[in-house]
Amino acid sequence: MSNDWSRAWTAQIGLRIREARLRSGLSTQELADRTVEIGYPMARASIGNLETRPRAKIYLQDVTVLAAALGVPVVELLYPLDPVVIETAGPGLDDDGPYAVLRNSSVEMLPGEAETGHRAAGWFTGGYGRSLEARIVAMDAVAKFVARERLLVTLETDEEIGELRERAELANAPSPDEFLPVLRMEVHDLAVAAELACRAYDEVAERARDRQAAVAAEEREAAQRWATSRPEPYIADPMQRPDLQHVFGIGGIPAPASPAVDRRVHVRLSRERSRPTSYYAMDEPQAEPPAAPDRA
Repeated sequence: MSNDWSRAWTAQIGLRIREARLRSGLSTQELADRTVEIGYPMARASIGNLETRPRAKIYLQDVTVLAAALGVPVVELLYPLDPVVIETAGPGLDDDGPYAVLRNSSVEMLPGEAETGHRAAGWFTGGYGRSLEARIVAMDAVAKFVARERLLVTLETDEEIGELRERAELANAPSPDEFLPVLRMEVHDLAVAAELACRAYDEVAERARDRQAAVAAEEREAAQRWATSRPEPYIADPMQRPDLQHVFGIGGIPAPASPAVDRRVHVRLSRERSRPTSYYAMDEPQAEPPAAPDRA
């Protein structure tokens, strides 16, 4: 059984090495050349065997040098840590748009002991997560900016062809002259938040020797453009701006129904990110409320 677990674990490490190599656009020979530059030469055939022919054991030195050559933290080759952006129905009364979260992948941390990838990584490193947390925060901030910017572009395009004003009148909403300037303010604010989050990730990632880009280059460039150009007019205090929630529907983005209790995973993770020591601890199961007494 232990050999089965060991072989399966090394097979997954080999798969993640291959995925990281392909993301970097490297051939096995180019990756081997990088290990020579680091000072721990690995043969191209050895790297290919790690990727496609899993063995019962793997040297930690090999994994460490390959991680350095690929520009990823070592622990991300050992465990499935996959931050992704989840698209939602759109910004509405109870939904602020897309959000970033770790994919809930499972790994057999020890023989017969399955665990989520991020908890296994936390156990292995004694609390790994600063770089990964910063990447997720950056992905989250940029995703929200991109979603709101797309909405603005859609509405501005409809305004140019004369459709938006008519839809606003039919929906009994304010005119585009009123809500488009406010939406531009929100896009600017989201761009500033996105750029700050990306800079924070850059700083943390540099210390962690993590050379992975948190977001697509074109999305970050768009955020930078918006962040450096404040729209006019501009109201700094969001609470003093007119409410935009009732105009989202006329942009073709439906507002989702209001949930009774928000149990979305990213809500819990956002709370945990404010308490780093508990980031890898799952919430305790909530007890069901007691049933109301039968008055019949």
